[in-house]
Amino acid sequence: MKKIMTMAASAAFALCFMSSCATINSGAALGGNTAIGQKVGEATSTIILGAWSSKGEQNNIKEAAKNGGITKISQVEYIDKSMLLGIVIQHTTRVYGE
Repeated sequence: MKKIMTMAASAAFALCFMSSCATINSGAALGGNTAIGQKVGEATSTIILGAWSSKGEQNNIKEAAKNGGITKISQVEYIDKSMLLGIVIQHTTRVYGE
């Protein structure tokens, strides 16, 4: 019985450790009442332990607009996906516009 309880606790811990969550923060205030736009650009980086980023400072609005060929930005979204209890975070900047 003790072995089963230990295995169940280990499985529960592993499940919690490998789960992830995501948040989306919209910068809709930047565009006011304008349309979202026809083009979409993204810039993504992976952050480990909150200290190291796979792309440094390249994950920003300017880079996302460049990737989507956007010259007039109407809306910006920031999407963070947390993995391994926040040890690894995938940060995406998404830009909409013309």
